[in-house]
Parts: sequence; structure tokens; C-alpha cells
Amino acid sequence: MQDSIVVIFLGSSKDKHQAQRIVSFWKKNNFNVNYEIRALSAHKVPGIVLNAVKEYEEKFERIIFIAVAGRSNALGPLIAAHSIFPVINCPVLSERFDYLDFLSSLRMPSNVPCSTVLEPENVALHTVKLLALGDKRLARALSMHMQRVKAKIRTEDKKITLEHD
Repeated sequence: MQDSIVVIFLGSSKDKHQAQRIVSFWKKNNFNVNYEIRALSAHKVPGIVLNAVKEYEEKFERIIFIAVAGRSNALGPLIAAHSIFPVINCPVLSERFDYLDFLSSLRMPSNVPCSTVLEPENVALHTVKLLALGDKRLARALSMHMQRVKAKIRTEDKKITLEHD
């Protein structure tokens, strides 16, 4: 059995840009996350989604599922209802309905827990934090990332302060 994987399930291939933002964050920050991307609709092929979840569970010890779907997000809850592993919703927000699209990612049925994070980069970082619980190498990389973020803020603060002196 392999160690860990993050599986990004898309509601459709139209949601690929959101997954790319997640993956880009990992790559940009050298987190070396083992991941796969799938495009399977919970509404149209729920059996295939559940079969895929089962296959991952048989192959990996630790899994984080990310559900990237717009409109009515049944993808995250479907996975959460059938898996012991964490599910993070990252809904795709449409311009037409603005923030109404994420409401279906917030109200889950009882005993179907999913977390919801709107920004793909924050989903990527949250995922790294979860993986780092059992991975010292990733925990060190995460600590270094956080130090870089803080250093950047301190540098920006000094620059702003000097501009006003």
C-alpha cells in the first residue's frame, strides 16, 4: 500500500482551471504533493465516483479528497458520505450567480462532514497542513513557507514605513 495522495475530483472538465491553481501553488512552493485529478460528476455518474473512491482507499493509507465543482456541489458530500478520509470542497464560483454557488458546499447533511475553502491556493495550503501531520519532510517545507510569508510581510512593512518618514 502506498503512503498518501490528494485526489482532486472535478465536477466536469470545465472546472480544470480551479484544480490548476491548487497544483500550481504546490509546485511553486516545492511541496511535492502526490496528487491525481479526476473529472467525474456526482450527479451524472455517482457509481463511478464511488468506485474511484474505493480504489484509492484500497491503494493508499492516507488520502485527502478535494471536490471542485460549481453549481449544486454534490461531489464533496457524496465522497464524504462514503469515505473515512477528509473531504475539502472548493466550489467554482460563477459570475452569473456570484456567491450563491458555494451555499451547497456549506450546509451538509448530518454525518456528512466536508470543510469548504473558497480560494484554491488556501485549499492547497490547508491540504499541505493536513498531510504534514504525518510527514516530517512536508512539515519542514511548510514551516519554511510560513517563514517566507512572514519575512515578506516584514520587508513590506519596513518599505512602507520608510516611505512615510
